[in-house]
Amino acid sequence: MNISSKIADVIIKVAKKENIILSDLANEGIFHMPELAFVYECGKAIMTESQEVFGSHTPKWIREIDLGNGGPTDLVFEFENGNKIAIEFKVRDTSNAYTHDIVKLSKLKDKNILKIFCALIDVFDSKLPDDGRQLTIEKLSEHKVTEIKKEIFSTKQYCYTSPVSCVVALWSIDDYSHIKT
Repeated sequence: MNISSKIADVIIKVAKKENIILSDLANEGIFHMPELAFVYECGKAIMTESQEVFGSHTPKWIREIDLGNGGPTDLVFEFENGNKIAIEFKVRDTSNAYTHDIVKLSKLKDKNILKIFCALIDVFDSKLPDDGRQLTIEKLSEHKVTEIKKEIFSTKQYCYTSPVSCVVALWSIDDYSHIKT
């Protein structure tokens, strides 16, 4: 299993865990959690499981750093050899917002950066598995967007009357799968 898949597994695990916790504490699901709080929990979980994710090379964990590509990047892992993993997150947002973050990641031209985009997408159960937002991302012709992993789970959302699920979807941007830690 490659690093992207291992990171995706950790992020999905965090989303499911937080969904359960928030359901118990607030009678709400994962979408009750602010995006930056989710990013922080994912960074913490990835670092906690760094041995399983990265092997013996523990990276430096950096939050909201400006890599010179149009604003701060949500989560970065930096290795002693100069390689980096940059992850942008969106929680319950629009196709335009997703596209903006993908373009921002694409502006990183360093061949030593693995770029990942993660979206927690609120999809009405009647529209599962995709209400069109995922397809929009995957059809971005000017960027190489490759699915890493997707998982769907039910969640609670007070602002909708119809049942809603969370689609946790992760894509690599461009293809820097050759990067080693």
